[in-house]
Amino acid sequence: MLMSTKPTWEEIAKAALEEAAREDARRGVRYGSGDAGNKAWHIVRAVGKSDLQVQERLHDLHIEFYYPQVLEMRKVPRRQLSASQRRSNVEIKRPQPSPMFPKYIFVHFDMERGGWRDLFRHAGVGGMVCHGDLPVWVPDTLISSIKGRENNGLVPGTVATRVVFNVGDMVTVTSGPFASFPAVVERGLDVAIEDLDPEDRISVAISIFGRATPAELEVWQVAKH
Repeated sequence: MLMSTKPTWEEIAKAALEEAAREDARRGVRYGSGDAGNKAWHIVRAVGKSDLQVQERLHDLHIEFYYPQVLEMRKVPRRQLSASQRRSNVEIKRPQPSPMFPKYIFVHFDMERGGWRDLFRHAGVGGMVCHGDLPVWVPDTLISSIKGRENNGLVPGTVATRVVFNVGDMVTVTSGPFASFPAVVERGLDVAIEDLDPEDRISVAISIFGRATPAELEVWQVAKH
């Protein structure tokens, strides 16, 4: 079982607005201005190109950016399944990194310097997240907070993503010689997905022609009902 919750870009933008307003009030500067004449973090949207292409262009243009990734359980494409897995009709998932805010990228630059609009257009950036007519300014503390949650370059969601198999759970074997056979979990697992070891296994009793056969399987070899 997988539990995952991650904030939307609207939520991160709202948090940025609130924090920026508080920070500006403390420093006595105009809302949304950031540090006058210095770089600040903003949120831009990638359009017309893949996220990877936009990041490559930003890198080539020497524009600092941050595109946080989160580890999620994603459905394995049918073409990558074995014949027995396809016959089982069980949805098989494996952990894969994905953008926390698809198409929305944090960029660090100085708006007071000219030419950034042309640079962004060249990079495939379609616009900036704004509040009214002012671009949203994201405080350094918010970026640091997200980066501080990274584990091996991946950010867990606001609720930790976990792989959970409880004793007694009914599962279906999805790969190996017993693919498509039902089984019962006898020794389970409860671990945050970013801490999951590839060698982690669960103990199950596979029902083969009415007889329970014990087996040790990797978590990716079974699917919960």
